[in-house]
Amino acid sequence: MKEIKAFIRSNMIDYVIDALENLENAPGITLSDVRGWGHAEEKETAQLVKRVKLETVVPSERVEEIISVIVEKAHTGNYGDGKIFVSSVEKAVKIRTGGTDDDVIR
Repeated sequence: MKEIKAFIRSNMIDYVIDALENLENAPGITLSDVRGWGHAEEKETAQLVKRVKLETVVPSERVEEIISVIVEKAHTGNYGDGKIFVSSVEKAVKIRTGGTDDDVIR
């Protein structure tokens, strides 16, 4: 299992959500409003910008599919389009049923 965290422009998140919802076996997602700054070279001082953080946990074999959808729908070609990070997930537990790992995310 892998966790995908994507930091996306607020005005692009609806396109990403629509595309993810239309996938077969759409993954569950969590959205958070966040603020931060990156490393744009042409800026002299750091400026906090608003972004949406999309988080999802998916089977390892779906990582490239999900990343492709996010990149395609969140891309504007301008600085600040966002970033995606992928991490391993060691264990998952569904509180209601006690199900574990892949049973939790499918």
